[in-house]
Amino acid sequence: MNANIIDRDQSQGKRLTPALYTLLEACLEMKTTNTKVLAAHLCRSPATIRTEFQRILTFMDVHCRYEALRTAEENGFIRRKRR
Repeated sequence: MNANIIDRDQSQGKRLTPALYTLLEACLEMKTTNTKVLAAHLCRSPATIRTEFQRILTFMDVHCRYEALRTAEENGFIRRKRR
């Protein structure tokens, strides 16, 4: 179901913004979805982080942050960095 939604959104020209990609990548790098930790790491306010997560959840049609990360990885939006 999520693949269809993403295909439809991409066909309409909708994409995640660079700031939203950065947030998703920071979640993987920091291994957390905690608003305060991510806000400090990205030098943004906690309110901005919450708003960006809401945009991600709406875009991907998911209900939680972890599901958004999983969906982003499955659909090739982000990749885990190998060390």
